[in-house]
Amino acid sequence: MAEATPLVGIVVVNYNSAAFVDEFCATLRDVEYAGYSLIVVDSGSTDGSMDTIEGAFPQAASIRCGDNVGFAAGANIGVRVCLDRGYDYALFLNNDVALTPGFLTALVRSADERTLVVPKILYYYDHRLISTHAGGFDWRLGVFRGTYAGRPDGPATQHRREGLATASFCCALVPSGAFRDAGMLDERFFMYYEETDFIRRAQAHGYRLTYEPAAVVYHRESGSSGGGWMTPFKQYYATRNRLYLVRKHARSNAAYAWFTAYFWATRCASAGRMVARRQWRLLRAMCLGATDYYRGRMGRTLQVHDL
Repeated sequence: MAEATPLVGIVVVNYNSAAFVDEFCATLRDVEYAGYSLIVVDSGSTDGSMDTIEGAFPQAASIRCGDNVGFAAGANIGVRVCLDRGYDYALFLNNDVALTPGFLTALVRSADERTLVVPKILYYYDHRLISTHAGGFDWRLGVFRGTYAGRPDGPATQHRREGLATASFCCALVPSGAFRDAGMLDERFFMYYEETDFIRRAQAHGYRLTYEPAAVVYHRESGSSGGGWMTPFKQYYATRNRLYLVRKHARSNAAYAWFTAYFWATRCASAGRMVARRQWRLLRAMCLGATDYYRGRMGRTLQVHDL
């Protein structure tokens, strides 16, 4: 008998995606994998993008939050639907991507009940370059290592890699058991670094992370947070959440003190570069992010229009 097709719940958190959602829907309709269902969580969109998705996928589970709940909370809503329905996997998927028809089949083939899998993610506007991150994470300094983000797609990114420490949840296939064992995404992040935190917790329960280059998607990068590699919105949450992430997983107070010294030395250098380049909004966002972490202001604090 043929093996049963694993059931995948595709979890999409939508936020004002009208500029690119048509292409996302068109490429998702062309995906060749038969065993998926779509769960869309709208995070208070005001641009009609949720209407577009519902029109393209009338059978999808559609949840309108009425407010910008952020990626972590929105993803958790979708994951709970997957668990309630007994799906084998949840696939986190940004809708600022364009998909290749066979990407999901390739992900599922590399996955199992103890393995998370991420695809090769290339820049939408330049398919020669790797977008987002998949690789190592240095917990002493709170920095990514060996992720190839922003570098040309080449021999090192054309082979499967196993035992990774972290990867972007722009597109990530997660076995449902990982949520039962490790818990849900930490909503105090709101967005950015919540995936590294979740992967760390899942790995503590014996789960593995694999990069599968046969699965390919194209990513616009920060499509819902202003566009581009670094925006004030991303700068704010990345600064605040990096401090929170390393504090949460630090092995000792001494380890966190070492990280803090490194963090502030490098932030001061970054501030100097921003001043020289007159990047006042990025500088303000970085300062606000650090200040809000020390004030204990986590979860959703500022939105795109605030920065």
